[in-house]
Amino acid sequence: MKKYSLTIVIILVCGVVRAQQDIDWQTLADIKWIPTYMAEYDDYYNMPKFSKKVKALDGKEIIVKGFYVPVDATGTMFALSAYPSSMCFFCNGAGLESVIEVVPKKGESSLKHIATDKYIQVKGKLKLNQKEADHLMYVLLETELVKIIK
Repeated sequence: MKKYSLTIVIILVCGVVRAQQDIDWQTLADIKWIPTYMAEYDDYYNMPKFSKKVKALDGKEIIVKGFYVPVDATGTMFALSAYPSSMCFFCNGAGLESVIEVVPKKGESSLKHIATDKYIQVKGKLKLNQKEADHLMYVLLETELVKIIK
């Protein structure tokens, strides 16, 4: 009986340690676009309507792979893309669902020294954004570099 109890405890601990979820871009692409009137702009804009599966990820720690894209000249703003920027990540039908805004964890400096379009794996807390016009619809908070893949 003790043998089975120890096995159950080990399984439960492993599940807690591995709390973050590996997410692929196909999951993040599961959205619909809804024309929405925005009073501050006095116009209609397509706003994302996230699927239940994507909504369930809001506030959760995730791991995702993608291409590193620096966004500003100061080296403080980054994005992760399903496609390399050299291929124009919004060309060929790709949309906002193929890019994540990356906010590094405080003190995380390894994200500042990666070459553009390196394929990397990062982890952080996913925030779904449907209202803030100055952020992308996917924002990864407290982001840490897991590894550079190529």
